[in-house]
Amino acid sequence: MATKSVKLGITLYKREYVINCGPGEEGRLQQVADMVQREMEAVAGKVGNQTEPRHLMLTCLSLADKLLEARGKTMSDVMKQEDLYIAAVNHLKQRVTDLASMVGRA
Repeated sequence: MATKSVKLGITLYKREYVINCGPGEEGRLQQVADMVQREMEAVAGKVGNQTEPRHLMLTCLSLADKLLEARGKTMSDVMKQEDLYIAAVNHLKQRVTDLASMVGRA
């Protein structure tokens, strides 16, 4: 049995669109549409009047840039955390070695 889709009306830059989504996905899709709308407004504030296709293209580029920046920060955070774990493991390894040598002398 196929899942029935839900129609959701969204507005992006004064234009109405009807989009199909899965049941229960309406809220998330509306959040995404709101995010795109805010970005379109920000782009319009920076570049002024543009044709609609150019405006959409600049908005896509801006969102993609933000996504790449967020991914880079995430990867950087992961690398820092990994370095911290490696340092902790090395410290514990040295501590175990020190304790083993003290036990061996006792």
